[in-house]
Amino acid sequence: MDALYRSYDHMLDICNRLESIADSLPAHIDALSCAALAIELPDALQRTHDEEERALLPILSVSKLPELRNVASRLRREHALDQVNAMEIRETLLALASNSLTLSGDAAGYQLRAFFESLRRHVSAEQDILALLGHVPSSNGSVH
Repeated sequence: MDALYRSYDHMLDICNRLESIADSLPAHIDALSCAALAIELPDALQRTHDEEERALLPILSVSKLPELRNVASRLRREHALDQVNAMEIRETLLALASNSLTLSGDAAGYQLRAFFESLRRHVSAEQDILALLGHVPSSNGSVH
């Protein structure tokens, strides 16, 4: 699970950097930061999803509790949507970096905020699931 926790930390760091960019709009655009995040975001998100598929979702998928199996299915569906949204954010970041943004600065800021706030909630919910799984005994009555 260490790799998954590291992935979550990395995603939260990306959220903080996206927030910094959003806070600076429209007055200041750090083109280098925007370009770097545009490259980093999709790969980091994919690595996090891969870690979840490897470490968390198999546990939920085989649970005796249908609610946890449903959580696994929902998270898999959300992963696809996260990837689509990340590509939209990537395009916005590239446009900011190249000074070719067609959105207003405020609209770009709102778009970034919607994404990083959603991603923070996603990470927080999955960290809560991991904490819950770590505190439930693995004998009879286990959630596994």
